[in-house]
Amino acid sequence: MKYIVLKRGEKIKYRCIRSGRCCSSGPNVALTAFDVCRIANYMGVDWRELKGKYIIAIIADMIAVPALRSVGGDKCAFLAYKNGLPTCSIYPARPMRCRLYPFLPASPSKKDIVYVDTYCPGVGKGDSIEPPWNELSKYYEEVKYHYKRMYELVFEEGYEPLEALEKLIDEVCNNIVKK
Repeated sequence: MKYIVLKRGEKIKYRCIRSGRCCSSGPNVALTAFDVCRIANYMGVDWRELKGKYIIAIIADMIAVPALRSVGGDKCAFLAYKNGLPTCSIYPARPMRCRLYPFLPASPSKKDIVYVDTYCPGVGKGDSIEPPWNELSKYYEEVKYHYKRMYELVFEEGYEPLEALEKLIDEVCNNIVKK
């Protein structure tokens, strides 16, 4: 894939043309506990009902990473079609990585740059816009909390990776409901 690097203050022409390519090229979208809880709340289910059908866990060394499940080999489990156009069946609660696309976070320590995925057919079309810096900041806060807490649970508190992930999601979901 080819990426464009944008710095804060720079703009790029972009308009979503609803091609659905972003949702049908093997999602491989890593989630945070916050994403899982937002999806579960939106669907009106306990987050555990999402396991397997919509969300899988990938064990990367000692850290369990929740990810969107693909169906048919390459399509997101939440991809739907309405009037012949691709749509997200959980659009209001879609994961942060999906909200940001085609803007890809560089690193929480590099908050003033973002990558743009030129694979997206909407890049180069429409008006010149700035990346969604506020959404990127929120994503960095959530991802930092998610991985910091996963590290604590596994390496300091002795939980196995999947147990740690479930505990983290429970904690986040319980805090979201309380707010």
